[in-house]
Amino acid sequence: MRKSVNFGIVTYYSLIVFAILAINPVVWQDYNALYGISYAQLNYTFAAQCIGMAFGCIFFIPFALKYGRKPVYIASTFVVFLTAVWQACLRDLPNMIAANLVSGLFGAVGDTLVQMTVADVFFLHQRGTMNAIYVLFINIGSLLAPVAAGYSAHSQGWPWIFWWCSILLAINLLLFIFCYEETKYMIVLGAEPQGSFETKKTTDDTISMQKNMEQPTEVVNAKTATISDTQTSTDRPHLSPKSYWQRIIHVSQSPGSFKTFLRHTYQPFFILATFPAATYTALQYGTLLSWYSVIAVTQTEYFAAPPYNFSTVGIGLLSLPPFIGCLFGAVYSGPFSDWSIQWFSKRNNNIYEPEMRLYIAILPVLAGPAGLFLYGYSLSNGAPWIIPCIGYGVYGFSQASMFGLSLTYLVDCYEGIIGDALVGVAFIRNGFAAGMTFATAPLVTNLGLWNAFTSVGCLCLGCGLLTVPMIIWGKKLRAHSARSYAIYADQQSDPRGRI
Repeated sequence: MRKSVNFGIVTYYSLIVFAILAINPVVWQDYNALYGISYAQLNYTFAAQCIGMAFGCIFFIPFALKYGRKPVYIASTFVVFLTAVWQACLRDLPNMIAANLVSGLFGAVGDTLVQMTVADVFFLHQRGTMNAIYVLFINIGSLLAPVAAGYSAHSQGWPWIFWWCSILLAINLLLFIFCYEETKYMIVLGAEPQGSFETKKTTDDTISMQKNMEQPTEVVNAKTATISDTQTSTDRPHLSPKSYWQRIIHVSQSPGSFKTFLRHTYQPFFILATFPAATYTALQYGTLLSWYSVIAVTQTEYFAAPPYNFSTVGIGLLSLPPFIGCLFGAVYSGPFSDWSIQWFSKRNNNIYEPEMRLYIAILPVLAGPAGLFLYGYSLSNGAPWIIPCIGYGVYGFSQASMFGLSLTYLVDCYEGIIGDALVGVAFIRNGFAAGMTFATAPLVTNLGLWNAFTSVGCLCLGCGLLTVPMIIWGKKLRAHSARSYAIYADQQSDPRGRI
């Protein structure tokens, strides 16, 4: 129950944060008509949001590693709440760019911290499903929220789409303060372990554990690391549940110097360059979001013009096809993925290898370019609206599947350094999306819509096919980087304690 409550709060957070990041293009038509802001200028607001998301994780994830997940969640929710109020009141381009930059900066936490929470709480065979649920919720925020925003803008006026977000964020903030329990687990040598329960050990047990932890290269004998089975029940540790107020403590500080804290701002980039699985996930995540940005930027301009002439409601409803695709993608990369790795493990003498996650990735790898081709070609020829919507839905399936599979693959490979690894992935992802947002208008202008989507589809296929060498050589690449992984994993904590 407590796991479900915690995970429910963070997925609700993801939904609302990604909603406020996605609903802006729905009312670009209003901004253009009321304030004379061109679509090219409005693209800058989307790019500013992506830039903020790229740098946000670098700034805030070190705080999550040092002080715990909860204070970062609270700070992020509060600031995004303020930006929602800000966006409801703005009327000019500079404020739009600034508000989107700040909301992206603090909303970036939803890109990485939720997956860290999944790694904190759930077992290996559950992570595929939990990451799929997370991806589903961010797609509800990214794809269904614009549908609701279209109706809200049409009936209540465009500022109300941000007022609704501010109300929902205020509710989420209260849930984080009063219901969310810290998930970071930390044991400090010479002190009581910090976690869901307080453990009272004898002095001899503490000294024994200190001696064993001082020799990290040796295997610790189970009899010296735990209470002996021959001890009487009166000698065993006494476990007492924490009170409600102890469980919702707002800060859980880890030991360590400022140098240890500062390391997490640059270490993600070394991890990206060192570990192929991290590089692979960053490329998949970044390129798939880039191609989505191309669709998001073009749909408002082309569907609002003849022969479609969609209103704000119609533009909002365009998010339904990819959401339907994402539903299938969530099942494919979640429960089906978790079932498949158990089946493959049984065929491998009950030994699990992370690359087994990627065996089923070939289908979404091929579906992504097919969806882009269908969307771009039909839109350029003025085909009936249902045709580009089918292409958009196929791409939604590919994106959700690859997001879930690649993220879970990364967590399975490098759980010990997952915080820094996810920061690097988020930086590359949002950097790609920001660059493609600036490049979309010149790309379509110079090549035309047909050739632009031909280029984008081919790039999507080429990046997706990197899955094949990862399936073949991923295990060998992980073996070659095992020593580096041990070093980086050890650097996640201060020598005096273990995070």
